[in-house]
Amino acid sequence: MPKHETILAVNRLIHPARFATYRAKCGNDPHKALELYKWNLALSSAFQPVLAITEVALRNTINEQLRVWNQKQTNTRTGGQCSADWLLDPAKPLNSMTNRSRKAAYKHADEADGARHSTHPRKGAAISHDDLLAQLTFGVWPKLLPTNDRNDANYVARQILWNQALRHAFPYSTGDTKGVILSSRAHRLHGLRNRVSHMEPLLSVNITARHNDALRLLGTISPEVRDWCAGLSRVIEVKRRCPIEL
Repeated sequence: MPKHETILAVNRLIHPARFATYRAKCGNDPHKALELYKWNLALSSAFQPVLAITEVALRNTINEQLRVWNQKQTNTRTGGQCSADWLLDPAKPLNSMTNRSRKAAYKHADEADGARHSTHPRKGAAISHDDLLAQLTFGVWPKLLPTNDRNDANYVARQILWNQALRHAFPYSTGDTKGVILSSRAHRLHGLRNRVSHMEPLLSVNITARHNDALRLLGTISPEVRDWCAGLSRVIEVKRRCPIEL
């Protein structure tokens, strides 16, 4: 059991306002609150690989289909065919949908190039599609998927991309012809990923449901990857070790 002085020091370091969330769940018992905080850290750690695998799979399956789609489109400025590199030469409506994300990715890729050692083989090389792809965040992908919200500014654009390209990114999806179920899962996982990354409390998160979101989304992309991810996941194991009943 931690010493009282240790508990007080942790309380001050974490900040009383944040630690209060844990104390409130534990009847204001500082020892139990610290145990709950430790459990939350373990749960965040357990979710990290599951979310990372899901993000990479989602990114790569969408990228693959957008490359196929983009090179079939006409560049309205030049009249020529667009290239497969949709982050460098995006066709409509992808150009407007990803404008801000592409600019941010280019900035980060440029900074990464500047940070490379002078002997790095790609030092000073032109920024490529793959460089930009690596800099895109999880939040980009849910914004490309369909929505039922007709007030969404990109409602029509999302439908176009889904019908012409992105439905092929989820070859094992069944009963979700409009893509809104997997889109909802991607949005929920993006929200969870942000909470995990910022060390937010997961006390009100439906842990089993979010874990299932990840596995089911992966299952629409690759059942083999889903099963592999399920085998290495520690999320449900850590959930069972919660020191209190949530």
